[in-house]
Amino acid sequence: MKIIVTCFLRLEELPPAITLLKELSKEHEIVYLGVDEPTDYHKKLFNDKVRIKRVVPLQYEKGKTFFEKVKKKMGWIMKDYLYAKATNAILEEYNEKDGDLVWILHEYTLMHLNSKIEKIPFNLTMYELHTDIFKKESMLKQRARMAKKIIVPEYSRSAIVQACIGLPSLPYVVPNKPYEFSEEEVYLEDNPMKVFAEEAHKQGKKVILYSGIFLRERKLDTIIEAALKTPEKYTIAFIGRMSDYLEELLEKYDNAHYLGFVLPPKHLSMVKYVDIGVLTYVADSGSINPVFCAPNKIWEYAKYGVPMICNDIPGLKYTVEYNGFGYCCDIENVDDIAEKLSLICDNFDKLSKNAVEYYYAADIGAIITKILND
Repeated sequence: MKIIVTCFLRLEELPPAITLLKELSKEHEIVYLGVDEPTDYHKKLFNDKVRIKRVVPLQYEKGKTFFEKVKKKMGWIMKDYLYAKATNAILEEYNEKDGDLVWILHEYTLMHLNSKIEKIPFNLTMYELHTDIFKKESMLKQRARMAKKIIVPEYSRSAIVQACIGLPSLPYVVPNKPYEFSEEEVYLEDNPMKVFAEEAHKQGKKVILYSGIFLRERKLDTIIEAALKTPEKYTIAFIGRMSDYLEELLEKYDNAHYLGFVLPPKHLSMVKYVDIGVLTYVADSGSINPVFCAPNKIWEYAKYGVPMICNDIPGLKYTVEYNGFGYCCDIENVDDIAEKLSLICDNFDKLSKNAVEYYYAADIGAIITKILND
């Protein structure tokens, strides 16, 4: 079977998409249409088993000069034309007689495709709880109802999507567990985390890691301040793309250390050396998306037996705390965070063991195969 997968976000921003492509390519011919220009990175990542074709420019030009503004404006004028071309590229690859399957990743992609996409059957993976599903007869709701199968990353989201869109049954749940790469595939030469952690451990300190996007709503200030209460016990490392918020944190706190950004999956080779993982998703923007979060980082930390500290929301309480590999805390209360960090240290071996067991209990390949066969 040929499966045409399409997404208008960079693959490096969606590790679950990499997992899906890796699993599907074991048995099927895969064509990936998106914003990524095929490179040696993709070639090595998929071992030439995924044909990648760029059908939409990654982003429009940004700038403050007059000519840069004009160029950006022209880019937006061309937007509909470009997305229509992308839809046509899907239709050109699709052959109903051969039993081809179209698989659309992310609500953003579905809403930007030309209306011609409505003429063919497709699967849809919804990575977010997009606000449009709560609006009366939005385009997202109308198009999502046309999907043969809908896939979400978390059980509560499955129930919410079924209720909001009016589906006859619950969408499938595929957790955001990363693909099981070999140690050779994730190996990072001159690993800065290895050096950092070894030095910290010599001083008797545990390494706390936050990995991911640096947004103010992640409320990392209080985590850092809790660690500062006992600087002889903890040090904090950050990995991910630089942002204004991260720059502010690094300027404000001496015990926060930035170790750069590494393309997936090699970033996993940094996670394996840390002691405590941070997961914070604070719902302060009017969206319920963070409340029922399904972080990739749960699985990245769990793979290496890294206990976790989280803020108290359903998406983390009923995964991390319920399954006994971390603790939820009041993210606004520095003393409570410090207490939970201490509990992690006191129960480290048990929490670490539970994390590894949780990781290996989920068979993503089997779940994806079931979706294809149903």
